[in-house]
Amino acid sequence: MSNTSVFHPVIAAGCFLVAGGCVAMKPPARNAGPALSDKNIQVAVVRQSCSQTQEPDEYGWDLVDEAIEIDVRNGSTEPITVHRDRFRLLTPDGYALRTITWRSADPLLVAGGASQTFELRFMTRGSLECGKEMRLDPDAGVTLREAPVAFQPVAFVPRRSL
Repeated sequence: MSNTSVFHPVIAAGCFLVAGGCVAMKPPARNAGPALSDKNIQVAVVRQSCSQTQEPDEYGWDLVDEAIEIDVRNGSTEPITVHRDRFRLLTPDGYALRTITWRSADPLLVAGGASQTFELRFMTRGSLECGKEMRLDPDAGVTLREAPVAFQPVAFVPRRSL
């Protein structure tokens, strides 16, 4: 047996993992628009990618993986801090999902008058469906002088990725 045949499954698995993580993000199918605070700070869902894996043996227990690109615009004159780990994805049945994004606990600083774009990833079974409304809740994820900035959740309907 040659060494090349041993490496084919490894190479194939590596390519699959790389390709799966590089699914092109697209604007949501429907977007309620940005949420604006009384401090002139805005949170918007810009792009997203949603994949849904149906489980043939467990109807209604699909695995949904939702990646969201978020844009935070700081219209105030003071810097703000974005705590990505505090953002929640609200499901239609009342769950508030935490992000599984690597290093999301590291805060981002956004200067006055500047903007910052970042991605968050959420995954669950049975509570979400690609093509049905989801809501992103900043949930104290943006602070100004260490005080949480209040926002309404941003509603959107994701497009299902191929």
